[in-house]
Amino acid sequence: MARRRTFLKSLAGILPLSFLGSVDVRAEKSTAILSASGRDYFKELGVKPIINAAGAYSALGGARMRAEVVDAMRYAVTRKVKMAQLHTAVGERISALVGSEAAMVTSGATASIVLGTAACMTLDDEDKMRQLPDTSGMKNEVVIQKKHRYTYDRALTVPGASLVEVETEQDVRRVTSNKTAMMFFLKPTRNGDDIPADRYIALARELGIPCFCDAATTTPPASNVIDGVGEGFDLICYSGGKGLRGPYSAGLLLGRKDLIRFARRHSAPNDLSIGRGMKVSAEEYLGMLVAVETGLSIGDEADFSYKHERFANIVEQLADVPSVSTRVFVSEGHANELYLDIDWDGEVVKLGRQALVDALREHTPAVEIRLFFFSAGRIQLSATVMEDGQDIIVGQIIRDILLAHT
Repeated sequence: MARRRTFLKSLAGILPLSFLGSVDVRAEKSTAILSASGRDYFKELGVKPIINAAGAYSALGGARMRAEVVDAMRYAVTRKVKMAQLHTAVGERISALVGSEAAMVTSGATASIVLGTAACMTLDDEDKMRQLPDTSGMKNEVVIQKKHRYTYDRALTVPGASLVEVETEQDVRRVTSNKTAMMFFLKPTRNGDDIPADRYIALARELGIPCFCDAATTTPPASNVIDGVGEGFDLICYSGGKGLRGPYSAGLLLGRKDLIRFARRHSAPNDLSIGRGMKVSAEEYLGMLVAVETGLSIGDEADFSYKHERFANIVEQLADVPSVSTRVFVSEGHANELYLDIDWDGEVVKLGRQALVDALREHTPAVEIRLFFFSAGRIQLSATVMEDGQDIIVGQIIRDILLAHT
């Protein structure tokens, strides 16, 4: 991680322009891509196309899958195998790649939380598996730090668990009992940790309680999965359709062999499972495997050079807009990403930031940028999901809007 940060910080604020051509796609502001049959399905349905300059948000369809992932999914779509056999083989390959005892592909990080929690509640007791979400007579409490409460912790309650909040190590010792099924940890958080990961894991081991970590948003890079597994959580989950650039509706659950085995029994296609509806298709199994393989094989420098090139193309289009300033910066946290920050003098360009966001959404194609919730109200763009050529289109759209208000 240190090498990655050094490389990124050396690039931040530098926008190489010498290699740029003079391509002008102003007259071709369309994202229409016809299917093999020649149909434009989104146009037929009246669904407005967007260019995603925001990032791999679920509401915007997640990340752009790598070509290798799409190829693997196409392969799986046309071939049938026994799902359990495929799931086992994929899990074994992924666990070998990331260094975990075992692995399973899920229908997303939230599904991973549901299945992992259920596994810790029932272990291998089939009667209890069939009983969920009725938790009478079984361990049904999950310890969670007060600062780690968040939108998706509802997934912990799907199998029937109750959440017990703590702030100190003394709290953990006080509240744990024979009703405690699991200790839960979230990273990253907006509020920090009262108990850091290493101490939380140590406490869980001392008390003999499985410790689960939601690390869904801590990629890229894919190597963060290896680092996360190495921290020693009993279970850890990741989103497949974001930083790993796998299938939108897939995820990973990694960890102890016994707990992964129990979690699989809680998932489809098993009839006794709380997760019967959380199906994973053959193409998602294979796509997720190839996403991990490919992500681990691509160096940080190549990935971030690509993104800098996209930003350079955007900035070139803005060169003649008075008072505009740009800055490339590296986000801090477990998942370090590049963003392009765009600003202007409001006395010269008489347009507010929200007004620009609204204008971008009204445009055809629409352009989505990083959510204000994460950007502190600033105009910031991500290149994670943009295709070649879309960067120039985005730059030209922003240019036209800003110039119209000078």
